[in-house]
Amino acid sequence: MSTKNEIVTLDSFVRSQKDQELKGLLLKLKNEIRKEDVLWEDIRDILKTVEQFDKELLTTIVPLIISE
Repeated sequence: MSTKNEIVTLDSFVRSQKDQELKGLLLKLKNEIRKEDVLWEDIRDILKTVEQFDKELLTTIVPLIISE
């Protein structure tokens, strides 16, 4: 997916997804974390859904979220 010299962002990761359901879920997450008045409960619920969809995906997206 990426080379060592390529910086992967949450945006680029979302765009690279082929599964439309997953892509929609990640877009929802991305939009939520960028809200000024974001609530942890909302983020947690989306992350739980991502975990149910693909547990290993969390290990990929959490560092991208943290670096936002």
